[in-house]
Amino acid sequence: MASYPNAASNPNAIGRAEQVLRAIARLRGRDFSGIGLVFYEDLAYLPHLQLTDGYVDSDPRRLVEVDLAIALSSISVMSSPLHDGFHFVDVCRWQLTHLSQFISPPIPSDATQRFHGNGARMMAALLTSLLPGIVCVGLVTHEGEIHLFSHGNGTPQKD
Repeated sequence: MASYPNAASNPNAIGRAEQVLRAIARLRGRDFSGIGLVFYEDLAYLPHLQLTDGYVDSDPRRLVEVDLAIALSSISVMSSPLHDGFHFVDVCRWQLTHLSQFISPPIPSDATQRFHGNGARMMAALLTSLLPGIVCVGLVTHEGEIHLFSHGNGTPQKD
């Protein structure tokens, strides 16, 4: 099994992730739907599936020339077919690589005793943050509340 830096050895990526989440929270409009972001080094252990159909341009390269927070906040509105699911950011290249992904992190056998969350998006973020290759997972709720998870630990952040 490959060795992946964890939160203790990758504080810069976590700090940058927090900055992006805060910028998205500030940029959100009245029709903001919320957002989930997976900041990763390797996706080998995260099962995921594209949510959009073939009629929607879900290629993140079309957003490469736009600031990351601006691009993500612009697609995180109910009228956008890309608002659903999680979006992925490669922290080695600091680049958006996947849009609108359904994620299915494995559930640890002791999850009932260890973890408590409110809602599917929150639990998916927490469980995904446990996986090798995942630096952190961030959420911005439609109210602008920020949550950042790393290794199963997370707390709401105030903007």
